[in-house]
Amino acid sequence: MSIDDLTDADAVQTALKEFDSLGQEAFLKRYHYAESAQYFVQHDDRLYDAEAIAGAAHGYQHPEHGPLSEHAFHGDAAPVTVALQQLGFAVVDGQPSTLEEELAWRLAMWRNLQARQDADGLLTAGEVRAVRAYGGQQGIWVDKKRTRHLDPQGLAVGLKHTGVDYPDEINDSGALYRYPDTNRRGQDKAEVNATKAASRRSLPVFLISERGTRREVRLGWVAGWEDTSSQFYVSFDATPPQQLLDRDRSDDHPFQLEGNRRRTRAGTITSRPDQAKFKVEVIHRYGSRCPFSGIAVPAMIEAAHLRPDAENGSSDPRNGIPMNAALHRAFDAHLFAIHPDTLQVMVRPQGPSLAELGIIEPQLALSKLPHKEALKWRYAKWLKSNKMAATEAVPPVAAAAIA
Repeated sequence: MSIDDLTDADAVQTALKEFDSLGQEAFLKRYHYAESAQYFVQHDDRLYDAEAIAGAAHGYQHPEHGPLSEHAFHGDAAPVTVALQQLGFAVVDGQPSTLEEELAWRLAMWRNLQARQDADGLLTAGEVRAVRAYGGQQGIWVDKKRTRHLDPQGLAVGLKHTGVDYPDEINDSGALYRYPDTNRRGQDKAEVNATKAASRRSLPVFLISERGTRREVRLGWVAGWEDTSSQFYVSFDATPPQQLLDRDRSDDHPFQLEGNRRRTRAGTITSRPDQAKFKVEVIHRYGSRCPFSGIAVPAMIEAAHLRPDAENGSSDPRNGIPMNAALHRAFDAHLFAIHPDTLQVMVRPQGPSLAELGIIEPQLALSKLPHKEALKWRYAKWLKSNKMAATEAVPPVAAAAIA
């Protein structure tokens, strides 16, 4: 008996159902097959190891002879593909030869993962690895063996987002993903380059977050990066970005102080869909150093809005400033402000003082500045929040001289 004797589509359907019931690992173990290296049956958007399905289906059609073993194919999957296609089943190639085919394969992987999600939208680690959406331990997964013919350094496929998800790092619209930083410096650099290569070729990647023992997977596009702060911006839009966020282009278009995509989800949880993108653009424009405290540790730097998105402030980087996290909180609490004309840090007569705030540079000095309209709006808001007239505001230098 051989694969040529598989002529019953119902037998294949039965094998597919058994696969779903057992799961890939148990199904392959039962029929003594290794994971498919290349060909998959695509049925109801799900992907199945083609040779194992064909071998099991043969046993259902011919129980007197039983399933075909992996050795029956002699390492040649072509007859399996033909037999399954003749029975009306789609077979997809997991080792594409062109970028167009690679894109189609990644989208097929995504449909498979969506189809296999549980009621909470989660997957097992095995389901993620079954189609090689991820194959490493942590960090960036570059399936170099499968993609190096498309790019010598390989193309990134999956990004594993481990640890705590901070609000500014990941939401339904996009995510920030930090470059790997291990003792394997050469490997880290290669993974970063492979991720940029996938982006430049308009190929999506899978962003994988740990949820206990299960995985949440999103399909995204690496829409930009910032090398100083060592982070990628991943967009979850339906299509790839028309222009990469790889440098500052904010002065190329008119400034808008108002307008954002702020929305409220269930309960009191508020979504800020542009925040990750905003942070990358702010750092591109100003750098990743807090201009008031001098702190330049990327993980401690946030993008502070001048006109907040809660008050319809835009996500234009000229409506923002990089600040360390503590000063960002103080700024939003209206404990200090920036004079729109002198660019001096202004404090309240009742304090806190410059030293108490941790500000060592009392004047905003950047190679590029925020838009003056945004600075004016924030300064007026600060005065109003503290119930002060403009003449009551005191620059720290003057306050120190009076003291």
